[in-house]
Amino acid sequence: MRAIGRARAALAAALFLAGCLGAHAAAQALAPAGAQGRAARRAILVRGADAVKGLPFFSPNALAALVGSYDLAGLGATAARAPAPGAAPGTAPGAAEARVWYTREPLVLGGAWRRTDLEGSLAYSLAQDGGAVLLLKDPGYYLFFEFSKELAPDEAGRRAFVLSFERKFQVFFQNASNDAELSFPAYVDY
Repeated sequence: MRAIGRARAALAAALFLAGCLGAHAAAQALAPAGAQGRAARRAILVRGADAVKGLPFFSPNALAALVGSYDLAGLGATAARAPAPGAAPGTAPGAAEARVWYTREPLVLGGAWRRTDLEGSLAYSLAQDGGAVLLLKDPGYYLFFEFSKELAPDEAGRRAFVLSFERKFQVFFQNASNDAELSFPAYVDY
């Protein structure tokens, strides 16, 4: 009788271990691209998405857009930091922030924008004094990602954030009937 009880306990332990290993494999498969082999990071939306008029990457304009800021340093580390008094939406993001801009307005990119490879996405980059700007062009919209100079050395992290953001944003975009119903993800794992 005891042998049967031990066999059942061993079988239950083996099944539990197999379930845990299966859950770990499933989590790895669902992790954002490039996250395997490194600790996953989480960006938290700390401001936005706010409706604005004008995109700062072009000459003065009144293009309808949404803007939001993400804390890339950790779980809400910049959330307690208030924006600088009088800071315009077009000012450079903080040291560990990424500012995201969205518009569906038709745009003409000037010669300063350079085509860049971003895993097959139609992407462009813009060099500016305050840091890097990446642009993803989708058939229905444009997404601009503005990063501070302090994040410039972490190109792999920037690219992972951009691609992860776009995957989540597409769901929001497809389910919003207009821009008034559109928002940005509360967090992005990258």
